[in-house]
Parts: sequence; C-alpha cells; structure tokens
Amino acid sequence: MIYYDAFVFWNPWWAGEKDWLKAHERDDLLSLKQLFGRKEILTISGVRRSGKTTMLHLLIKLLMKEGAPARNILHLNFEDPAFKDASLYDLYEKYLAFMNPSGKVYLFLDEVQEMEGWQKDLRKLYDGVRGLKIVVTGSNSSLLKGEYATLLTGRTIPHEVYPFSFQEIVKHRGILTDFSLPAIISRKAKIRHAFSEYLLYGGFPEVVNEENIKLKSALLKEYYNGILTRDVIRRYAIRRTKQYEKAAHFLMSNATALFSVKNLSGLLDVNMHTLEEYIGYLEDVYLLFGVNHFSYSLKKQITYPRKAYCVDNGFITAVSFKFSEDAGRLLENAVFAALKIRGLECYYWKGKRECDFIVKEGKFVRNAIQVSYSLKDAGTRKRELEGLLEAMREFKLKKGTILTHDESEDIAIEGKKIDVVPVWQWLLGS
Repeated sequence: MIYYDAFVFWNPWWAGEKDWLKAHERDDLLSLKQLFGRKEILTISGVRRSGKTTMLHLLIKLLMKEGAPARNILHLNFEDPAFKDASLYDLYEKYLAFMNPSGKVYLFLDEVQEMEGWQKDLRKLYDGVRGLKIVVTGSNSSLLKGEYATLLTGRTIPHEVYPFSFQEIVKHRGILTDFSLPAIISRKAKIRHAFSEYLLYGGFPEVVNEENIKLKSALLKEYYNGILTRDVIRRYAIRRTKQYEKAAHFLMSNATALFSVKNLSGLLDVNMHTLEEYIGYLEDVYLLFGVNHFSYSLKKQITYPRKAYCVDNGFITAVSFKFSEDAGRLLENAVFAALKIRGLECYYWKGKRECDFIVKEGKFVRNAIQVSYSLKDAGTRKRELEGLLEAMREFKLKKGTILTHDESEDIAIEGKKIDVVPVWQWLLGS
C-alpha cells in the first residue's frame, strides 16, 4: 500500500467527492486550456503561492466536465514527503496498478523541481507512453533552462502564472464584471477602495481572501521567507546566507530604483560575480525582476544601471524598509506587475530625463509610460512631461501615457497626445 494513501489524498475525485474544488476561475484559464490541447508537456511556472495548483485543479475540473474518467487523472504534489524517495516513473507504474485506467491518461505534476531526476523520467514518459497528457508546475523559471532544456527540447510549451491582477480581484469580489468605461465610473468608489488595498497588499490569492490586516502581512512575510529559504538557499546551496538575504532585502526596499551591481557589491561587501548570481536566483524564483535601459545595443543595455521591480506589491509593504515615497513607488511597481502579467516586454529610458516604461512588441516600441502619484506640483509636472516627451521623440511615438493615483487629463503638446489616467482605471483595461 506504499504511496496509496498519498495518491488518494491528492486525488479526491477518485473517491467521488463533489466539493473538492473551492477556487475562482483565473483570467488566463482560457489561454491555458488552449495550450493544454497541444501534445507537448505543458509547463506552468510562477512565484510560490500564486495559484499554480489552482490552475491544475481548474484544468482537472474542465476535463471531468468534458467526460474524462476520474481514475484517468493523476495529480501528484512533490512537496509531499511521501514521494521523497520515489522516482516519477515508479510512481506512474504504481498508479496504473492501483487505478487501472483505460484510455487517455492525464498526469499533473506539482512542484516537479522537488524531485531528483524528474527530467529524465518525464522524457521517458513523454517519448514512451502513448495516450498520455502531461502538465507540470514549478516555482522556478529555470524549469526549462540549462540541462532541463536539453533533455526536453521540443517537448514542452510554457505558461507563466502570476498573483491576481487587479481586474481579477474586482471580479472576484463581485464589484464589476463589465469593464466598459461607463460601468467602471458607476462603481468608482468601490473600485478605488479595492485599489487602495491592492496597492498595499497585492494579489496573492490567499492574501486577497484574508480580511485581517495583520494576517495579510503575516502571510506575505511567510511567503517571502519561504521563497528565500526553500526556493533559493536550499536549492542553490548558498553558504553566505546573511549576505544573500541582505542583498534581497536591499533590492526589495529599493524597488523601482536604479541600481548598478558594481556600486551595490561595494555597499553590501559582496563580490560582483556572487551578487549577479544572487540577483539571477531571485529572478529565477519570480521574486524580483531587473529591467534594463532600452538600447538597440545589447552592450549598452548591460552596462547601464538596472531598475529592480517586485512580483507583487504585498512583499514591498510587508518586508521592505519604509520611507516617505512609498505611495509613488507602489504605483510604479503595480504598473510593472501588470505589464508582466500581460506578457509585455518593457524597459526604462534615460536621456536628459527619465521615462519609467518603454513597452516593446516584437521589433517595435509601441508605448511610453510615465508613472507619477500626482501632477499637481508644477515641478513634478514639468519633469514627468519632459521625460515622457523625450522618450516619445526618441521612438517617434504620437501617443504616450502618464499614470497617476487619481488624476485624469488629455494633454496635446508638440503635435502629440498624452493621456493622463488613474492607475486603477488603466489596470482595468480602460
């Protein structure tokens, strides 16, 4: 009976349970379902606690709704100690003996990076077993890099999952389902209230569902510490843990600010090469992202300072050092998170002035975005407009955007159009 208790625990549909899924649908479920229809291994990656397991369960629910037999669906979570000493192929064979499925089998493997040698077994299953659809999740973007990519070349198709977008939160809370501008305006007060909370505590599903503010912060701190220790320190065998944690905390506390590895290495007393490795690890686990200066020269992109952004505003609020400019940087980080969720490639621009985001699609720059809490101060207005206009001239853009906390305006200048829009409205796609 070895492993069978764990099998039944992770597959409650085998026992005919009806209420095993208590989750709201995600906006990217449709695109995920389309990818699921392909023969390749579907790999779902994203930051810990962002909802990857929920996405698996939503796919399983869809399968069963379409008539797939419950016994033909196997879900395994490799963070379960019960599977610690097993091989993936051995578990699959034990499942076949236990459930005796007939027809196409669906294999859902959660946090697969926790299992030693999973890549070889996955390739063996994909190449050697007919009528098998495989989906894997992991909390590391390196799931398909290096050795993994070599073993599974041509056999995978990727999808990234992020915490709830603000649009998902508004739908989740029943505030809005119609995202036309009239509908948004009619519910403006409730939307702004929800946005104030989102700006501080972000979009991790369990945090969104928690009403107690202290518990929200406690959850976020627990997530952050889990990512630093389980996903990075343990995985990459970091020995100088205090230096690594100090570097992570500095970057988190200075999210949206420019940094150079050379200067930061001196400040933190960390070797430049080691610091680059630390930053790479933090990017691999989706905690922090470095954004480059836009240049058609890759050399210039690498030599310019980078800007650091966090995957979710909640982490900035919960674990970073607080200072007076928090509101502005939280707005800017929320915009970055939205661009990331939308799958857009972004950079910053710095000439005489700075523009926060240059949005690129394919080979072309499509948009320039400036983020400012308010334009009411004359000096701030002048600075933000000059930075945006400089970028618009550089990339020959006729339209640009300034995102604010709660101000709207249409600006015509130098034959160009600039839309000033509240961030909460822009996040809802309007």
